[in-house]
Amino acid sequence: MAFPALLLAHLLGDFPCQPYPLIRWKIASIRGLFVHVAIQTILAVPVMIWAIPRWPLWLGVLSVSHFLIDWAKVRWTRGGWIELAAFFLDQTAHISVLWIMARVSGAQLVLSATAAMRLRVAIAFIAAVYAGSVVVFLTNAARAHPSGGFAPIPLGERVRGMVERGIVVVAFVALPSAALSVVLAAAYLGAAALIQRDRWQWAMRALSVAWALAVTVAAV
Repeated sequence: MAFPALLLAHLLGDFPCQPYPLIRWKIASIRGLFVHVAIQTILAVPVMIWAIPRWPLWLGVLSVSHFLIDWAKVRWTRGGWIELAAFFLDQTAHISVLWIMARVSGAQLVLSATAAMRLRVAIAFIAAVYAGSVVVFLTNAARAHPSGGFAPIPLGERVRGMVERGIVVVAFVALPSAALSVVLAAAYLGAAALIQRDRWQWAMRALSVAWALAVTVAAV
């Protein structure tokens, strides 16, 4: 269970604890990047102490690798669809480092079945609600401005998307059958298709729900 614990710390640092002003600071100044990496490092410390032998060494590996990956992303991202692809490559690189570190370091973390499930649900919730916001935002921005830049999503739309993805996670975990949650999500999108006249906005809603279902299935 060391890898899921490290993954949760990473997701907390990259999404809820990285608000938009910090992202802009990170892009504009290396100081912002240092602040982001410091937050990631602080969040990882409890897991490292708890689970990993010789944790100061591995904490250094985590910090340096996170800095280099984010520095490369900030330096070479060019906007549009490239930025969306860079987001997935960035997260793949970070998660790969965590997986290798958990395997190579001799990490040991034993949790009860209940605690392990709560850990997986927390991962699903953050990946669905917060990472989902980034995916929808970047997709919308790439479509509106393929060569770069972005079109801000109204606050009401952002909140609605976060709420609906949160409901998807809760429904998938709470319902007696995972298939039932899929049917309900499909029914919701069908109703939205009848109400939503803007096809692109409906497509964004479908992407939002599909993302939440996919990451919840993968995590839980």
